[in-house]
Amino acid sequence: MLSKNVLAKGQVVIPKTIRELLAINVGDELVIDVEDKKIILSKKQNVLDVFLEVCERSLGKISMKEIKRELEARYEGEGD
Repeated sequence: MLSKNVLAKGQVVIPKTIRELLAINVGDELVIDVEDKKIILSKKQNVLDVFLEVCERSLGKISMKEIKRELEARYEGEGD
C-alpha cells in the first residue's frame, strides 16, 4: 500500500509505477467513484476498448443490445 499527501489544491500524485501498471498517460481521463467512504479511481475506457472487451468475453455472436447495455452500465450518470 502506498501513502500520498494531498497537495494545496486538493491534488494527489499517482505514482509512476501505478501509472505504468494501468497504462495511464498524460491526457487520459479518469473516472472517480466513491464507495463505502473509499475513493476509487479508474482509467476511462473508450468505446472501442469496451466493444473489444465485450467481444472477447462473448466467445461467439454478440448483439448490439448487449454492447449498448455494457456501455450504459459503464458510463451511467456521466455528464451530470
